[in-house]
Amino acid sequence: MNKLASIIIAAVFAIALLGGMAAMIGGGLLGAIVFIIGIPVAFPMSTSIVVLFFAVIIIRTVMEKRRERREMRAFLKDNADD
Repeated sequence: MNKLASIIIAAVFAIALLGGMAAMIGGGLLGAIVFIIGIPVAFPMSTSIVVLFFAVIIIRTVMEKRRERREMRAFLKDNADD
């Protein structure tokens, strides 16, 4: 009876291990496929976010430089009158 129980327990354990291994391989393959399919979708989105971020920084820098030039011209005009 103990031998029969040991064989049944070993068989159930082996089936569980094989099922787990199949699930890991299947999940890994599914994850790889989703990753490969997701790259063309995610890349433009992340790229556009980076481009927008730098565009905002560049626009703010240009506006700040213009404001500084205006202030400097106004300052120089005020001092030229003295």
